[in-house]
Amino acid sequence: MLPSEFKRLQKQKIEQRKITPHKKISNTFIENAISNANVNAIKITFYLASLLEKKDIDFSQRLNTLELDTKDLLKYTEITAHEARRTLLQMQKTSISFINEELQEELHINLLPSINFKWGKNKVEIDLYSKIAKLIVDVKNNYTFVNTKILMGLKSPHSIRLLPILNKIANHSGQVAKRKHYELEDLNAIFGTNYKRLIEIERKILAPVKDELNINSKLTFEYETYYENLGKGRPKATRITIDVIDNSGSLFAN
Repeated sequence: MLPSEFKRLQKQKIEQRKITPHKKISNTFIENAISNANVNAIKITFYLASLLEKKDIDFSQRLNTLELDTKDLLKYTEITAHEARRTLLQMQKTSISFINEELQEELHINLLPSINFKWGKNKVEIDLYSKIAKLIVDVKNNYTFVNTKILMGLKSPHSIRLLPILNKIANHSGQVAKRKHYELEDLNAIFGTNYKRLIEIERKILAPVKDELNINSKLTFEYETYYENLGKGRPKATRITIDVIDNSGSLFAN
């Protein structure tokens, strides 16, 4: 559901007086990483998810320990040893909040409470809280329809965020045009930004992302900005339409 649609739904709920206490997770790692343009952290998250899926993790335990093979980590993520070390230390400073408004509880957990770099052994041992381990697995599951190897080759966090969306649009029913319309608040939500004008998103995000996906991904896109006359002065950009295309130039949209 897009933010604009969600906003309308919330307004209806308020009017109907049907707001109830709810549980939520705020400041999740994947949002934090993308918002801070930390591409390497996103890549390491996917690597951790691949290990967690292979292991028999007991999520009822408070902590789980993972031993990372440094060579395997670097091969999977396509980053350097220096980048990996620096990124793991940055990830250790990331705090995730679990808020339960019904119970009036607020729990804060560090992403990586313990990191043990084993010199000369090409090993890194990390501890993960089970709550965090489950989040990491869920993140990767949301991207299962995307070739992870392609994601590892991308440099822009905005490209990493948009590619799964393009896949979802492309995989819609054959009777539906592979096209999506976005307003300013929708695009800010997708990319973790706070731009005031659509023209800024077009210039600073969509144009460079399109260039990167044209080179690295089978799926790319075209976009068109729509303007409306809202009174005196120049027409204002009100929405952007994205059409999914393949890299050979065949347009999916009708």
